[in-house]
Amino acid sequence: MQEEILKDIEKEIEDIFYSMVKVKSDTNTVYEKNMEGFYRQLFDSIEYFKQRPDDYGFYPVDKDPLGRNVFWALVKGTGKDTIILINHYDVVDVEDFKTLKSCAFSPKELERELLLIKKDLPQDAREDLDSGDYIFGRGTADMKGGAAIQLALLKRYAKMKNLKGNMLYLSVPDEENLSAGMRSAVGLIDELRQKFDLEYMLMINSEPHQRVKKDTGIISEGSVGKIMPFIYVRGYLSHAGKVFEGLNPVSLLTRIVSKTELNLELSDFIEGEASPPPTWLHIKDGKTHYDVSMPLSAYGYMSLLTLDKDPVVVINAIRKICMEAFSELIDHMNMKYEKFCHNINRTYEPLPWKPKVLTYKELYDEANENYPDVFIRKYDEALAEAGRKVVTGQKSMADVNFDLVERIFDFIDDLSPRVVIGLAPPYYPNVSNFNIENLDIRIKNISCDIAKYAMEEFQQPYERECFFTGISDLSYTYIKNGQEIAENLKGNMPLYGSIYSIPFDKIEKSSMPCINIGPWGKDLHKLTERVLKEDLFYRTPKILNHVISSLIL
Repeated sequence: MQEEILKDIEKEIEDIFYSMVKVKSDTNTVYEKNMEGFYRQLFDSIEYFKQRPDDYGFYPVDKDPLGRNVFWALVKGTGKDTIILINHYDVVDVEDFKTLKSCAFSPKELERELLLIKKDLPQDAREDLDSGDYIFGRGTADMKGGAAIQLALLKRYAKMKNLKGNMLYLSVPDEENLSAGMRSAVGLIDELRQKFDLEYMLMINSEPHQRVKKDTGIISEGSVGKIMPFIYVRGYLSHAGKVFEGLNPVSLLTRIVSKTELNLELSDFIEGEASPPPTWLHIKDGKTHYDVSMPLSAYGYMSLLTLDKDPVVVINAIRKICMEAFSELIDHMNMKYEKFCHNINRTYEPLPWKPKVLTYKELYDEANENYPDVFIRKYDEALAEAGRKVVTGQKSMADVNFDLVERIFDFIDDLSPRVVIGLAPPYYPNVSNFNIENLDIRIKNISCDIAKYAMEEFQQPYERECFFTGISDLSYTYIKNGQEIAENLKGNMPLYGSIYSIPFDKIEKSSMPCINIGPWGKDLHKLTERVLKEDLFYRTPKILNHVISSLIL
């Protein structure tokens, strides 16, 4: 039966793959909707779905200004057991392609152009280009290659008779931005579970894997989490000629950046795996024009990946670092001021500053306590305005947080310097099958089974990792303390509950184990993005089919 499913499937994958890659679907743009036309045309031509028009369709992304949709299709068997195949159809933009933008979505044309400039490419890319073993192009690896494999298998399973289980195909937008597609898909998953009486066994993503060892594939049984803390530093204003009368917030923020950038104490280490240390994505002072005063504020945000930390643990760890940085700066300023006073024969007295670090919620509560009759109304107006700026593209979700902090400071009477810690969207929970109790024995042994199959079938080893570290939509497949996390986000993520939210309750209802099985890809998001042909057309389809057939055939 497996031979029947896989017969000549490489040709079907190839046809789907090139058709998908050809569709421009830049993330967080109107171009993403181009993929809806692709899906509509393809599924209207599949006999199984012609007979069952209610078993596929589009599900709107909640409150989406771009009007994007999740595409879904269900192949129904006789039982309840259901496998979900998940992928994303958006791709990052092609700005880095420069003069080659016109062929970014045409792999064969792009290959010819790259050969003309191959001397300017990195050595690894040159070698892969010359080998002819890879397909280059935007989205070839991330992740229309994996989506094409899933689609080809879905079409084959739609022709099977007496299928014991069910196969649900989901293709979502916005994975490369804020995962709005997957966060909305959670609601769809819950609705379909009830409508078709489904029991979800496993979610399979097919993001590309990136190898440490050339001849060893990787299977991921979970996905790294992501938290994006923001830091706002309120200084004390003074003229640049009177530096010891003020406190420069840039000086404090840079110390905080230095103490947190690549800080391994903020990484997680589990089962021989580690989350990459944090890195800062943006820093800026609060000045909007030139004058001779030091800035009143400075702010920035970092990306922090997690394997088991939750938002509370992260905030507490960063608060401690901020306190240390603040104390160090005050000591440094006092040392400089004492020497300065000595040099001009002035009596030295320690500067008045004291380290003060608080969370966004604590700042909010202080303002509300100071002005209980007016603050909430003014803050809600500012929050609505922040939402409008995001929806209209004037500002990002990360940047409007600083507008909101500054609005709160209008109601803070204490003018002394302080640090405020909050969280900016998006938030990705960390997930892994090893955290799931009472796991079905078939799922518990799935990586070992794949490794055995791959060695016998291809003579190639595959290794298991607990976490896919590229950040993925698998983060929204399972959670066990959703309400607690939601409460933490509500207080310290200003936009949570207004224009950004996560349906934790629905995730809990449909929680399931997950796995990532995808082709080998390289240089994701770069000009030289590429996918290995052998994985795309032969190896990955066979592995995926082996897993699917063992569970629902």
